[in-house]
Amino acid sequence: MVEKKYGFVEKAAVLSIALLMYTTSMTTPALGEIARAFPSVSPELIKQIAALPSLMMVIFSLVAGQLERFMSKKKILYIAMILQFVGGILPMFSNNMTFILIMRGVFGAGYGLLFPLPTPILADMFQGDEFKSLMGYKSAIGALAGVVFQMLGGVLAAISWRYAFLGFLLIIPIGLFIAFKVPDIESKKVSKGGTSSGKLTSKTYILSFLNALLNILQFTFMTNVAMVMAEGKIGNATEAGVVLTAFTGGAFFAGLVYGKIFNIFKRFTIVIAVALVGVSFLILLSVNTYPMYVMVGIIFGLGFGTYNPDFGIKLVASADKAASARAFSIYVALMGLGQFVSPILLAFITNIFGLKGPKAAWFIAAPCILGAAAVMFLVIVFTKSKVVDASVSE
Repeated sequence: MVEKKYGFVEKAAVLSIALLMYTTSMTTPALGEIARAFPSVSPELIKQIAALPSLMMVIFSLVAGQLERFMSKKKILYIAMILQFVGGILPMFSNNMTFILIMRGVFGAGYGLLFPLPTPILADMFQGDEFKSLMGYKSAIGALAGVVFQMLGGVLAAISWRYAFLGFLLIIPIGLFIAFKVPDIESKKVSKGGTSSGKLTSKTYILSFLNALLNILQFTFMTNVAMVMAEGKIGNATEAGVVLTAFTGGAFFAGLVYGKIFNIFKRFTIVIAVALVGVSFLILLSVNTYPMYVMVGIIFGLGFGTYNPDFGIKLVASADKAASARAFSIYVALMGLGQFVSPILLAFITNIFGLKGPKAAWFIAAPCILGAAAVMFLVIVFTKSKVVDASVSE
């Protein structure tokens, strides 16, 4: 049977799903304004406006994987977009913090349902080099969307904290584009009894677990860079923001050229990606100038932007095509847990080794990530190349 070919519009529609994965960043710049508007509410509770969707993502990403047994991915998308819109827009009309947090939970439920879906949908529609290139574009769009939505949220919050939630109106045109142009591919996996024939493999769980470990280590860059720069008198919040923007720029560029990178390094692409992340942490251990931090941000972004699509392709290939959304639901849940426990676990480890100061976690991350890259290199060298599932490689 000849596979259906999809044009530019369908590709753009599927890639636009990645935009919805980063709408949560719109509310982060508004937290200060919300705190001023609710002076009787504790700062810890205010922070839950940003944190609660991430917790809900861990839970509902697993729900998305189970829903795939009974309905198509597009129907799950409809549910996710409705929850995102309702939970995203309604807080602007309320003066009750409890209601706002409940709505953030509703938004997080939609966020969690949607997060595992873009890559499996791409895998359903595209193959081979076209799929690899689109995975890179998805990573690039995600990197750019995070910055754009955060800037938009900041601009709107400067007018009023309520307007930061008004930004979720963007879900309407994006959602309509997805509804009309993303095909509803009926899954062959759903049997008459309503059960799935798709299977996950041990490789799916191993890859997801290893990715969670990497996230525990690399997430410390995001959480610590501003504090390290401030304590070292290298720069303030503005300069730290530029470093994070440099990271985003590197990730955006790597995503755009991922297909070409893979054609050069083949199976070793993921080794190069992880090594770049490790090298960035190694450089961070000794640098003390602002330009060097910007350079490290770019290197880290190049590694991160290459790793994401390459890992996604490997995860798709690790399970039956019919179970791709379930594979990604496990990956997303473990990734979220890894990011959540990162500061707690690394604080525990640094205390064991007697490491002090804001860079302490980086002294753990650098050798561990570089060691992981070395182990991966040896495993690939001494492992025969296997033909990957035709839906993603040939």
